Amino acid sequence: MTLAAQNVSIRILEASAPVITMECKLLPVVFVHGMACSADLWDEQLAYAARTRRAIAIDLRGHGASSPPADDDYSPASCAADLLAVLEALGLEQIALVGHSFGACVALAAAAAKPNAIAQLVLVDPPIDCTQCPAEVYQSQIVPMQAALATDDWRAVLEDSFRNALAGGTLATQEQILARLAATPKDRLLGTSRGLFAFKAVEALDRYLASPGARAHAILAPSNNSPFSLHVLRPALTTITLPATGHWLMLDAPEPFATALDTCLAVV
Repeated sequence: MTLAAQNVSIRILEASAPVITMECKLLPVVFVHGMACSADLWDEQLAYAARTRRAIAIDLRGHGASSPPADDDYSPASCAADLLAVLEALGLEQIALVGHSFGACVALAAAAAKPNAIAQLVLVDPPIDCTQCPAEVYQSQIVPMQAALATDDWRAVLEDSFRNALAGGTLATQEQILARLAATPKDRLLGTSRGLFAFKAVEALDRYLASPGARAHAILAPSNNSPFSLHVLRPALTTITLPATGHWLMLDAPEPFATALDTCLAVV
C-alpha cells in the first residue's frame, strides 16, 4: 500500500495478522528502518508481532518503494512528518513505535512532535547524539567524517563505517547490509548522513519523556557504549543489550530481538 505524505508517497507493509485486529487490545506497532534499508528489513519482526497485534513497517522517503523528495530533504524531522501523516491516514491514534539507527532518530522526532500518539517508544541501537559531543571531539571526529563524505571517496567512507557497525554480527547480516548499501543512491545516503549529524536526539527524547505517561526503551548491541550514546546521556532510557550482535541486531538475532521487544512493550 502507498499513501500520500507531504510531497512524497510512502509505502507501508502490513503483516497479515492471525488476530482479529478490531478486537485486539494491544497497541499497533510501527517499525522504522535505518539508512540504506527498507521496510522489509523488519519482515521477521512483522510476522512475529502480528501474532498478537497490528504490525506495520514503512519505507522512509526515497527508500524502498517510497518516492524521493524533490528538495533532497532526508532530515529526521521531515521523515517523521511523513510517518505522522501515514498514522493519520491509517486512523492510528496511538501506537508503539520502533526505530532502528537513523530510523531511531525519525522515531524520536515523531515522538517529540506528537507525544500523545506514541504511547511506547523503542529505539533500536540508536546512533550517538553528535550535537552533544564536546567541541574538541566534534572537530577531531565528526568534522573529518563530514569532510570525507564530500569527496569522491564518499561511498568507501560509508562502507568502512558500515563494516565497523557490522562487527560482532553474522556473515549473513554483513552480506545483506553491504548489498543494500551498494544499491542505495548517493542522495539518499548523504541526505540521511547529514540529517543524522545534525539531529538533536537528547533534546527530542527529553521533550517526549516530559509528556505524561511517555515510555521509552532501547535495545542495544554491545558496541553501543560511547560516552555520547543516548542511554548514557539519559539513563532514564531503560535498555536491553543483546550479546553477539552488531548494529543490525534484528537480523543477527531475530528471536532474542523479538523477545526483547516483547519485554519493552510489556513494560507499564
